[in-house]
Amino acid sequence: MQLRDKEATEAEFLARARQLKELMEPTGVPLFVDDRLDVACDLGLNLHIGQNDVDYLEARKRLPRNLMLGLSVGNHRELDEVEDMDPALRPDVIGVGPVADTTTKKDAPAGIGVQAFAEIATRAKGLGVPAVAIGGVNLTNASELGRTDGAGICVVSAIMKAEDPEKAARQLRAAFEEGRK
Repeated sequence: MQLRDKEATEAEFLARARQLKELMEPTGVPLFVDDRLDVACDLGLNLHIGQNDVDYLEARKRLPRNLMLGLSVGNHRELDEVEDMDPALRPDVIGVGPVADTTTKKDAPAGIGVQAFAEIATRAKGLGVPAVAIGGVNLTNASELGRTDGAGICVVSAIMKAEDPEKAARQLRAAFEEGRK
């Protein structure tokens, strides 16, 4: 689960993060905040950053080691940078994409496709870094993504725009797991 809200004030974001932490802790599902290193450190939450967010090495240095640090990767060149890192400094997980075209992020580049995701996920797995597919993930491609070395899928629109979000989430998970078989 990731809390991402680039337009919220600091106070609004902090309040939402506190509320989500309280809701998510009993589930055991990791909660990440996007690009808010201060909030992650203050509340003891995992952090995810993009290529143009807070400096990665600064985040790795400041974030307590018991918390996960995720990094967005959109192509092989960006994964090369992860590969060149001291293994102890590498991200705990990478979000790879967008896999397909998406309208969730206004400035998102064109989708890289399942094949490119698969290649990056395989390379990342070899580095010991799990890769999750993000951007344009839906019922059409979830099963195919499950057949890759990817560790999982991240979904926004296919769940949030669904008539029954819980049902949509269950269907997406089932499709991904079916691809694993």
